[in-house]
Amino acid sequence: MIAFAIAKRIFIQMFRDKRTLALMWFAPLMIFTLMYFLFTSSGTDTTYKVGVYNLNPEIVENLEESHVEVTLFSDGEQVEENIKNNQLVAFIAQTDAGPIEITYENSAPAKSAVVRAKLQSALVKLQLGAFASLAQQAIAANPSLVQAVPQQPAIDEQYLYGEADSDYFTTISPILLGFFVFFLVFLISGMALLRERTSGTLDKILAAPVRRFEIIAGYLLGYGFFAFIQTMLLVEFVVRILQVTVAGSLALVMLITFLAALLALSFGVLLSTFAASEFQMVQFIPVVIIPQIFFSGLIEIGTLAEWLQALAKFMPLYYIGNALQGVMIKGATLVDIGNDVVAILLFISFFTVLNVLGLKRYRKI
Repeated sequence: MIAFAIAKRIFIQMFRDKRTLALMWFAPLMIFTLMYFLFTSSGTDTTYKVGVYNLNPEIVENLEESHVEVTLFSDGEQVEENIKNNQLVAFIAQTDAGPIEITYENSAPAKSAVVRAKLQSALVKLQLGAFASLAQQAIAANPSLVQAVPQQPAIDEQYLYGEADSDYFTTISPILLGFFVFFLVFLISGMALLRERTSGTLDKILAAPVRRFEIIAGYLLGYGFFAFIQTMLLVEFVVRILQVTVAGSLALVMLITFLAALLALSFGVLLSTFAASEFQMVQFIPVVIIPQIFFSGLIEIGTLAEWLQALAKFMPLYYIGNALQGVMIKGATLVDIGNDVVAILLFISFFTVLNVLGLKRYRKI
């Protein structure tokens, strides 16, 4: 069959191109490993430097217990200089019987938010300590009050999805898995067909009595094989090496990831017909790939405006991310994610038909 002959030629060509194979098979492993360490590195011992003037010693002690490095100053003047010279996140000052004044450095608002939360926690702890002291004094004066003090009930925490120690990487790993497969297969397949066209190889194939469908099928078979290997490597690496928990079926994760690769393959081949050079192919990335990231699940779709939620339905990565999150985090079955899988298959079929029709630009068969 001609399609298998085209696929065989792609096999030989790809195995000779070690750099492309490394980009397709091993680059995602390296990127995923880096992302893993970035998002799972423990930040519990992170300290935040804060300057303090005339603050209640108990508040200062509570701040230090919550990993805040407190530096005491003898005056509350020159706050801006103190923050800059001592690399402080914030400067906290209190006048006698006056309000607490806080000046944040705020070049990193996230740090300001952490210090704000820790200060609020220190104030609440101070108030609770005062209330506890008053309660003890009242009980000492009237022991019968012990029965009137409500006892704190035990808390039994349960989680529908994930565990108590689930981190942010666990949440976004299904989205990253689908995105990396989609992006790299899109880029490599698009560049490969573009190279075939500009080098004249596609013209030679079209000169033979070959049907357009057989040409597209050959490319899908050829590059689909390498996409399948990529899927197996990446999923096994994420699950076995990085120990990312998969609540559902591992085989279903591989199936969805492989379908994502096929979708990217058909999409990349389609867009390559509209590019005249590798540079033009790269220009498609900020137009058709980057916008999809925001609809892949990194941002909760339900929190977006209604017209953006409707727009998400036209993004392939929306269905890929939704399906992978359902299986890996919620333990969904094929029936549960059936709509997403059908949408992915429809995208693949749609782009494949457009690829066959697109070859009319080069020869009517």
